[in-house]
Amino acid sequence: MNTLIALSIGMIVGATASYLFLNRNYRRKISKLERVIERYRVEVSDRGDSAVNGTPEVKLEPITHSGKLAAAQIVKTSVIEVDSTELQEFLKTRGIQIKSIPPRQECDDILDRLAMFMGNRYNSIEKLYARIKSNMDRGYSFTINLKNSPQEQIANICQLATRLHDLTFLEEYRYQKSPHFILSAKPSRNPKALSFFSGQWLERFVKDRTIEAIRKTHLELQYSYLLNPQITLPNGDDFELDAIFKIGNDIFWFEAKTGNYQRYLEKYAKISSILGLDREHAFMILTDISETSAQELSSLFKMTVVNIESFVEHLDRAFEKLRPVS
Repeated sequence: MNTLIALSIGMIVGATASYLFLNRNYRRKISKLERVIERYRVEVSDRGDSAVNGTPEVKLEPITHSGKLAAAQIVKTSVIEVDSTELQEFLKTRGIQIKSIPPRQECDDILDRLAMFMGNRYNSIEKLYARIKSNMDRGYSFTINLKNSPQEQIANICQLATRLHDLTFLEEYRYQKSPHFILSAKPSRNPKALSFFSGQWLERFVKDRTIEAIRKTHLELQYSYLLNPQITLPNGDDFELDAIFKIGNDIFWFEAKTGNYQRYLEKYAKISSILGLDREHAFMILTDISETSAQELSSLFKMTVVNIESFVEHLDRAFEKLRPVS
């Protein structure tokens, strides 16, 4: 009997020791694996590239077909998108006739994500965008020397160029890594590319960033919008609105320009009056203007003029005064 008890105790002690040994060994392996992963993560972060041609995989913001952030990115609110009937009725009350509203296209999701990538990183990709825009009309090739550029800027430019080449918006693209750091590209002259580069990307960015800001208000809101509606003004002039929103009980109008804004401001101020909008509800978003110049223009015209970097900040302040639908 004593022998049986001793044997049982020995088996238990042995099993316990084996378990502790295996568990300790297992923890050591897990700890080692975690260190390897962390070291790799730091190396990739420091290097800034992880793919062929020195360009990391493009990570574009997930946008759904309705222009909202994908579900994994959305903070739950009671904000919902509705049809634009009330918005169209509002325009009629201001004596504005809607001639046409562009229908959605299959490529909208792709172009929206591309526009968000460009808008969110405009300071980084501006050098590439400027060269594309200046050469797109004639389809001339160009080169950019990125040797003295920060690694983050190089990564963002190469990511964008890779994506544009994949979509055929760049006919040619090549990046020579160290020691050259030379990017070579040739813009496409197909109509979709020309339209996108000439300013459509900024309109898409403004639309999607506005929707994102609406969904962050945590208010019970309904919203609708029209993108690029062709309209006739009360005096008979034809015009195209870049983006107009009805958010709760408020109307917001957005115009986006990538250049030559000087000849538009006075006309836009008049249209703002036709729409009955004050400065807090009428925005002009520009890519190449200083904060000081934007503030000066805002004081001269009946619009809030902002650069692309401060657009969301101004939008958040305006949305603090939103009124839910009564």
